[in-house]
Amino acid sequence: MDNIYGNQCGSDNAFTKKARLLQSMYRVDIGEEEGIGPTRASKRRYGNMISGGDVSGKNFLMKETFEYAKERVAEKSKNETIDGFRLFNNLLSSQPMAFNLFHPLMLLLKQEPAMVTLAVRSVFRNVPVFEVTEIGLEFIPTPIENYTNDKSAMDAYIKFMDNKGGKHIIAIETKYTDVLGVNEASRCEEQKQMLIDTGLFSADFEELLNKGEVKLTQIYRNLLLTERYRIKEGLKDSYSVVLSPKDHPSTEEEISSVTEYLKPEYEYKLSAVTLEDFVDAMIQYLPEHYAQVYERFRGRYLEFWKADLNL
Repeated sequence: MDNIYGNQCGSDNAFTKKARLLQSMYRVDIGEEEGIGPTRASKRRYGNMISGGDVSGKNFLMKETFEYAKERVAEKSKNETIDGFRLFNNLLSSQPMAFNLFHPLMLLLKQEPAMVTLAVRSVFRNVPVFEVTEIGLEFIPTPIENYTNDKSAMDAYIKFMDNKGGKHIIAIETKYTDVLGVNEASRCEEQKQMLIDTGLFSADFEELLNKGEVKLTQIYRNLLLTERYRIKEGLKDSYSVVLSPKDHPSTEEEISSVTEYLKPEYEYKLSAVTLEDFVDAMIQYLPEHYAQVYERFRGRYLEFWKADLNL
């Protein structure tokens, strides 16, 4: 297998192993040589890496998405965490995956907004989507000191209005094999206090957080950013969503690690949606040209049975 699909990674868990192989198979399908990674300074080749993706655009499912990715890298601000090497060359990375997932919707929103609204409404059934107004990628609200004063970003967001004209935002964390993790950022006392000040959490949460028994992990920082943005922008409500494959091994656990401390009336603010359900809705509701993009997305990222046949 390694000879055909390139070097794999011995330390992968079972799910990542499958996903890495699936992307290695995709690389072979698109006729690309195995590249070096995961960083520009790496010496080793991996089956899920390509070379020169900043020229070929082979990590993207639409030519327009590649052009948009180049613009974002060229115009990157000092607080943005867009990594050009990873974006263009790592087939396994969730960052290019997010571009492949949401940029087509950004294009279609300019052409057929009602279609996008219908598709988004079908995915987020418990959210009062009346009209989608804006979709974006890799968003850090600035100036950062007005929000969370760190480099927390929304992988993607969907802004919409409810049927009374109230403005809302869905902030989305996209994951492929990533784990949102148990690591706490250093020097995060300010963010801990901001989190407590949101008023979303139960009475014992403050003590547990300050004692270090609850860690300010990425999933908390994402929720905090969404809430701070809602307050600063005067939005009616906000929602944090984790979007990952249905078999992802840690998403459910990561969500429940936060929702167990949320006051019952705020539990709706954090939820998970599977990539499979999201992509199926896009295929079902979008015009044919765009539906075909999401069919290619499903074939590339979500047909894990192809990897099973080769493991």
